[in-house]
Amino acid sequence: MALSFDPYDILLGHNNWAIRALSERCKPLSDSEFHQRFNIGPGSLHDTLMHTIGAILRWSDRIDCRELRASIEGRKPDDPAPMTRRTVDQLIQLNDEACEDFAQVVARARPKLAEVRDWTFGEESYRFTVAAAVIHVTNHGMHHRAQCMNMLKQLGRPVDADLDELEWQVAGEP
Repeated sequence: MALSFDPYDILLGHNNWAIRALSERCKPLSDSEFHQRFNIGPGSLHDTLMHTIGAILRWSDRIDCRELRASIEGRKPDDPAPMTRRTVDQLIQLNDEACEDFAQVVARARPKLAEVRDWTFGEESYRFTVAAAVIHVTNHGMHHRAQCMNMLKQLGRPVDADLDELEWQVAGEP
């Protein structure tokens, strides 16, 4: 594999790889460990991964000017109701699909990265560029992966490797 020098390719490829790598580390967990509640992020490894992947899907729709699809979480992000439960393997598959869709959206959006758009969330409206939205998705993923790493550490199963962009390129991931 040739090492990419394109910042968007690096951000997108790394985000997919890192979510997958973190999800793989959840496979040995018991169901109760995977759903154990923590006072951080969306509250459990399962819910945090679901939220992260769900955000990729929502932002793909927003950036591509598509109607927002139904939430994979089975609820709105601020709703205290439990999320739809999925297995680690199902989350890995959802992540791969979401990241592939997002990469296609970003490829179409590249000529419009400087475009300033109004984005509405609930009743609040904000203005920022398409480029900022793309970067937000990958930073959002990094933020929640750090929460997951903290949860794994609290479960006595710390992540034994870096999941940063350099590690991704060293691993030779596409």
